Amino acid sequence: MEQTPKANRVHIGFFGRCNAGKSTLINMLTDQPVSLVSEVAGTTTDPVSKSMEILPLGPVVITDTAGIDDTTELGTLRMEKTEEVVKKINLAVYVLRTDEEPTADDMHWLGLLKQNNVPIALFINEINAEIDQENDKENDKENNIENKTDVSTYVETHKGLSELATVIGSADFTSKAKRLELLDLLGGLTPLDVEGDQTLLQGLVEEGDTIILVCPIDSAAPKGRLILPQVQTIREILDYKGLALVCQTEELPAMINSLKYPPKMVICDSQAFDRVDELTPDTIPLTSFSILMARFKGKLQDLVAGVEAIKNLKAGSKVLISEGCTHRRQCDDIGTVKIPNLLKKQGHTDLQLEFTSGGAFPKDVSQYDLIIHCGACMLTRREVLRRIECAVVQGTPIVNYGVLIAALHGILERAISPFINGIKG
Repeated sequence: MEQTPKANRVHIGFFGRCNAGKSTLINMLTDQPVSLVSEVAGTTTDPVSKSMEILPLGPVVITDTAGIDDTTELGTLRMEKTEEVVKKINLAVYVLRTDEEPTADDMHWLGLLKQNNVPIALFINEINAEIDQENDKENDKENNIENKTDVSTYVETHKGLSELATVIGSADFTSKAKRLELLDLLGGLTPLDVEGDQTLLQGLVEEGDTIILVCPIDSAAPKGRLILPQVQTIREILDYKGLALVCQTEELPAMINSLKYPPKMVICDSQAFDRVDELTPDTIPLTSFSILMARFKGKLQDLVAGVEAIKNLKAGSKVLISEGCTHRRQCDDIGTVKIPNLLKKQGHTDLQLEFTSGGAFPKDVSQYDLIIHCGACMLTRREVLRRIECAVVQGTPIVNYGVLIAALHGILERAISPFINGIKG
């Protein structure tokens, strides 16, 4: 569980007003002091995340957010951060208190989550009502009631809540039994846009198949390890009980010739696409890790459709090159160096290039003539789909690294044919 990449986990966001009990609830559910807890309103400022496991959801990332009624000087900026969380999560937990009425802010954020199709679990924090004990003591004894608002009464009073969210219980922060109950309830919900049973190599590999992975080791490769898509692909081949053979580009012919039978498929790093295409016989299917990710994380058809825009690029065209991770740039970095150079080599000069990385992605992409996105191995499927949809809705063509490089080298049809036609054994 600890080795599961964040991008492959279910992301759960916790929302609510200041002092609603979000941080305390997270600490109770994780059984760890993940979030700072204080009676001072606005203790949680920026989103705070923690990886853990919730069965049957499996590995998850829990994110605590600032109170949605934050009125501090930085409140507006914090709400922008919270809104970013809304767009990335697969499941939301919204916390209310029985001693406070739902406000317009609550209804706004619940509505925003609903608008983004995020399933919402509503936790009601049962708070003892502060009443005049002298006046009400006898009343309570006579009617055999406690000095607190009942959760079911609270929800019934505010019927709009049940239309927006699934009420899954009240939060007793001191009860171990309640913790297990709430974890079970959370685990029973269906998150939005998760990979589920889909895999990188689904429909492409069967037991006994031999797959050759071409993994160039250059100055941009991480020292002493492979990159995440390469590792994930190797693991999946093993899961399918196939044979994973790994080599660098120039060793590919020798590896193919050493086999009694041709490999089922060759998968390469997109940066080596042109050379690997030359070295791989036409009878052997070929694709890249980036194109595998395009199918796994997003919508391959939309990324392939964006290729047409490459032909229309001219001097002054605005192009956004976006990466889903942040890393130290190398002298031959693919996003900021290799792809711009490849575009120039293909005659696309004097382009206006802009770059984003990590969680940054513009809301307005209509100003761009083309978006070139990385393979997105560090982003959740929900975030990748959101970015693609953002581009498609605004009429901006979008491709990813693998699709772009294959197209510029004239081998896109070959690179996507395994997904269109399937591979015969």
